[in-house]
Amino acid sequence: MLVKNGLAFIGGAFKKADVRIENGRITEVGTLEAKAGEETRDAEGLYVLPGFVDIHIHAFGGADCMRGEADVRKMSAGLIETGVAAFVATTMSAYEEETYAALKSIQAVMDKPEARGAAVLGAHMEAPFLALRYKGAQLGECLVPPSVEAYDNMVRGLGCVRMMTLAPEIPGALDVIAELKRRGVVTCAAHTAAQAEHIHAAADAGLSQITHLFNAQTPLHHREPGVPGAGLADDRIIVQAIADGIHLHPDILRIAAKCKGAAGVALISDSMEAAGLPDGQYDLGGQAVYVRDGAARLENGVLAGSTLLMHQAIKNMITLAKIAPEEVIPMATSTPADSVGAKGFGRIEPGAAGVLALMDKNWDFAGVVC
Repeated sequence: MLVKNGLAFIGGAFKKADVRIENGRITEVGTLEAKAGEETRDAEGLYVLPGFVDIHIHAFGGADCMRGEADVRKMSAGLIETGVAAFVATTMSAYEEETYAALKSIQAVMDKPEARGAAVLGAHMEAPFLALRYKGAQLGECLVPPSVEAYDNMVRGLGCVRMMTLAPEIPGALDVIAELKRRGVVTCAAHTAAQAEHIHAAADAGLSQITHLFNAQTPLHHREPGVPGAGLADDRIIVQAIADGIHLHPDILRIAAKCKGAAGVALISDSMEAAGLPDGQYDLGGQAVYVRDGAARLENGVLAGSTLLMHQAIKNMITLAKIAPEEVIPMATSTPADSVGAKGFGRIEPGAAGVLALMDKNWDFAGVVC
């Protein structure tokens, strides 16, 4: 497959370039001519972007990664059509056996990927080491104190866990952070009552991300910076942002971008099963979720994930938050990929994954090449 005449995002800038994909990988980038019999896609007038990398996504298109292997496969097959090249399937609060079953299903799709699907990079465990006060849409009855033993009882030797979100102020959390860093698992803070000093201490132990910045965490105050203030100020920390215009005001998105830059913000969907579907009633962890005007909420009004797609997040950052496209694109591609060590994703270069997302001059999604 040869993608010609597009404005490709290469090395941090947009360049007129053709891109060749063979056997699932990018093989050439430059001024290229089609080979005999080669399929060609004319991308004239379009931006050609690396496939998106979503490191925090629970569900999509009616499928939820907590429900088993078939749903993870459905997510993989559906997400690639939205331009997502790879994702980290994100679990939520559940009892030990349910968590293990979900992780086992994620592992199964990693071991035997979909023939045409977004790559499953692993699991992001968003629970159960969370603060009850800031549980949000998580199930309070399933939260437990952090310990390496509790973690091992859930994971049982599976190698799929790539990330974990926890509350670093809870006794035992720093030990878990240090041990997971030793094992190559990225740790993040959210659903937490932590103050700034807890976040900096957690970063000393190995914590490297803030999950859904400003949401389900202590607020920013000029004398008590809380989780957001510490995350924005600490250069060791990447902040995850839900750019749906609901979870974060455009000014907050702009502040985050100005504080952290392209390498310090990872755009996430944090989507639940209604993503890609119309408004209505849906489910999250056995709880009824009501989606109205794209906002997903529990009956009590608490936000319950999002219905955001990654290409919509990019458009919102550019059009609502007024951030330059050259700064935004890495936030949905190379920054999240690099943050979890996903080599071969997030860039247009020889050897990288052969998934390209196309967007038009208005930053509307125009299709995927894979």
